[in-house]
Formats: sequence, structure tokens, C-alpha cells
Amino acid sequence: MRGRAVGLGLLGLGAFLLVGAFMVGLVLAPTMVKLPLDQTAEPTAVGSDVSFFDLGEMRQLRGLDAEVQQRVQGDPTSEAAGEDIAVWNFGSVMTDSDGQLMNASTYRVCLDRTDAVAVACDVDQVDYDRDKDVEGLTLTFPFGTEQRDYDLFNPTTGQSFPARFEGVEEIQGLEVYKFVTTVPETVIRETDVPGALVGDPEAGTVPAEVVYSNQRTVWVEPTSGVVVTAKETPNTVLRGPDGTTGATILAGTFSGTDETVAAGVERAEETRGQITLIQRTLPLLMAGLGLVLLVVGVVLLLRGRTDRRRGAA
Repeated sequence: MRGRAVGLGLLGLGAFLLVGAFMVGLVLAPTMVKLPLDQTAEPTAVGSDVSFFDLGEMRQLRGLDAEVQQRVQGDPTSEAAGEDIAVWNFGSVMTDSDGQLMNASTYRVCLDRTDAVAVACDVDQVDYDRDKDVEGLTLTFPFGTEQRDYDLFNPTTGQSFPARFEGVEEIQGLEVYKFVTTVPETVIRETDVPGALVGDPEAGTVPAEVVYSNQRTVWVEPTSGVVVTAKETPNTVLRGPDGTTGATILAGTFSGTDETVAAGVERAEETRGQITLIQRTLPLLMAGLGLVLLVVGVVLLLRGRTDRRRGAA
């Protein structure tokens, strides 16, 4: 009698675990695998062979070294933040080797917490220009990043451009996907400048275009969507009314420091481990244990039935 009771109990528990494994994959995983509301990251990049136009001294500088301090900070207290949307702030400050400010930018974006794309909300802001809409991917890639092209937002132009998948690589033992975005020459604003800055020293003030281009490469851990590191070669120049290229406002090659790469690898591995636990490991363990309990329960019931028959005989 005791064996039958134990067998029935194991059957019930096994069935419960099998159903639980199914529910974890179907309900719990989508609920828990979302972008965090309180995301924090502080990557640093270094620039080499940087060209910069010093407006204060009105002189062109070349061959500089620079450092870019960036910060990503989630804002869980924002009215737009919630179950489906995360609000993240991004800031970037570039200084030369003497600590002099060369460039600074900020933007604020609302992200779909499941697929990481920017969504419309009242707090979107790019360099204090509320007329620019943020579209596509921004500060992270989606969970389960695929080997395909994605639209990646460029805050300087306020536009999205294709981030083309270019292969699988390895960084510090971590498998990553490589994506390359090419931003063609784009006029980002128009301004009046001294003619000397666009190759016409005899002229006074002339209208000029500020033209920006860039090639940006990002390396993404696919399960977590974490951008482990990045490299880019921005080039911003003045172009005169006759099409002549003038002073270089900012240009150079920028890439993440060793410390930033190590931190990106660690963050990606940690996030990937959490996702794998929820999506695969836990459901498999529950399903495996449930099957074992079902088998043991059936064996006990069959053995108990056989024993009763022998006793009756």
C-alpha cells in the first residue's frame, strides 16, 4: 500500500515538473529575459591620429591622441519606463591628451525591452534636438542576435544606417558577431564660416556645409545582444559653396580600451549565463527530473500490483 502511495505521489510530482518546464519556457522566460531598466555601463575609447580644429585658436591640429569617456545609464524612474519600455541615457565626452574638451554629445532613448529597438516616447532627445526621432538599434542588440543586417542609429546624423553582418569572430575566448556600418558623406548642418576655412582666404564670411561620414564596427555577443566593443573612424569636415573641402572639424580612429573590452566580455558572459539558465538549463532540468519521477512512479505502481497478485495467489 505504501509503495502505491509513493508511486502515485511521484507520478503527480513528475507531471507537475513537466508542466512546470513547459511553463518556464513559455511564460517565465519571455517575462524575465528583458532589457534592464537600471542598465549601467562606462566604456572608454582611445583615439589615435586625431585631427581637430581648434575654434578658440582658429588653427588646424593633427596627429593628436584623444580619450572618449562614455556612459550608459538607465532611468527606471522615468514616466515612460515600465514593463515593456526601458529609458536609457547616453553621454560621451572627448578630450585630448591635455584634458582639453574636443567634443561632447548626449541622447536619451526609449527601448523595447524585448527586441531592443527604439520606440517613440515623449522623452526621446538627441543632443537637445527634440525634432529628431531615434529609430532602429542604438546601445545594444536584441537577445538572440541573428546573422543578418540590422538598422543602427547614428546620433550625429540623426539617421539609421544598415549594420551589415560580416562574420563570426572571437574576443578573449568569447564568440561574437561582427557588424559594420558605413555612414556616407552626410550634411549635418549649415553654417557661415571665414572663407579661409574652406580654401578661399580672400573671401569674408561664406556659407559652408558641415559634412560627416563614418565607418563603425561593433562586436556583439549574440545570445545577450551585448556590444562587447566597437571601433569607428568618424570624419567631419567643412565644405565650401563651390564644393571645396576645407578644415577638418574632427577625424580619427577610435576603439575601446583593453579594460573596456574585458568589461564587455564579462557583462556579455554574465548576461548570456542568466539567459541560458532561464531559457534552457532550468526547463531541461525540470523536464529531465519530471521524466525520471514518472518512470520511478510507474515502476512502483507496477511492482505494487504484482506484489498484490502474488499475495492473493
